[in-house]
Amino acid sequence: MQNNGVKKLLGKVILLVSPFIAWPLIEATVLPIDFFTFRIWEAISVNTMRVMSGPFYPNQHMLMEEEGELAPHTPFATKRKVEWFTDEFGYRNRDTKCDVLLIGDSNITGSKLSQEETLAEVLEQQLNKEVYSFAPATINRFLAADRFKQDAPELVIVSSIERRIPTLPPVGDNTLGSRFRNMTGNAINASPALTYLAITADRISKLGLYHRLQANIERSFGKKEYIAYNNEFFLEGDTANRAYTDEEIMQIADVLEGYKHAVEERGIQFIFMPIPNKENIYYKLLPSRKKPDFLPRLIAELRKREVLVVDMQGTFEQLYEKENIKLFPVDDAHWNGIAVKVASQHVLQSIDGLLAPDQKKDEKYLVQYNR
Repeated sequence: MQNNGVKKLLGKVILLVSPFIAWPLIEATVLPIDFFTFRIWEAISVNTMRVMSGPFYPNQHMLMEEEGELAPHTPFATKRKVEWFTDEFGYRNRDTKCDVLLIGDSNITGSKLSQEETLAEVLEQQLNKEVYSFAPATINRFLAADRFKQDAPELVIVSSIERRIPTLPPVGDNTLGSRFRNMTGNAINASPALTYLAITADRISKLGLYHRLQANIERSFGKKEYIAYNNEFFLEGDTANRAYTDEEIMQIADVLEGYKHAVEERGIQFIFMPIPNKENIYYKLLPSRKKPDFLPRLIAELRKREVLVVDMQGTFEQLYEKENIKLFPVDDAHWNGIAVKVASQHVLQSIDGLLAPDQKKDEKYLVQYNR
């Protein structure tokens, strides 16, 4: 009699929890991959399966009407249709050919940009070179990857948004983890079955419905805070333009100089490309109206150390302040297509001193900035 009671209780418990077990499985195997997301990034980014080789699911092709990361599902969001391709390693490329390697963050990946608007594709249109987007990733992921040892690029461009530069890892940081992920990623990529299982397991872990409902509740009760000034949304606001000491500048320069040496030891050319924060260029919209000096000081120190730097600060300021050209979406902290074209022109000018003249297309690459 007691056993029957236990069985009934167990049956009720199973019945109670079964929907919570079944629903994530339905999300991962039945519903479209972007069913609960506001942009492709969340739909195909790797969540928990950090043994996969790239930051995104491999061999994906998606079209979606996206919203910016700073105000999704609100009246402030601006919608935009974008297209994504990822390669067999899970990076945002149409193929894996690589003469020029771009290492960087979500700006290099091209958040809220369509595939043809990404810096890799814009540059590739101007060069007789294959440009590969290795982002988001670090210099240490590059140094640990077998494929770049076997077929090294001619040029490595390391990029970072301004706010993340102080936390860039030094060469050798997490080397064991990078090598382990390279090994497991190669094994998963070699097996379609393992790739499918890894993607399915990762999709289950995302709990898309739960996070969508949680975000909606937070917005409804005013728990979701937004940093907005003069009808522009910001990721950090005034805190992004904090002051840095001379010692901090030197420490950051030490890390970046280490990148240069590590890359050049492999016989590869090196360039560093910092990307100004939205708060940097739009500083007059912030309460403090304080103009930051971090990038000019860092760039000056790097040039003393003979580190080649792509400096976009002055051009960004000129376009925004003098010509009233927007360089960032209203509802997002990432650069827009115009800013990418500016960056591509600066990179091309820097490459003039690195590649032979016949390795570049004619001078038609000069950019026209559209308002």
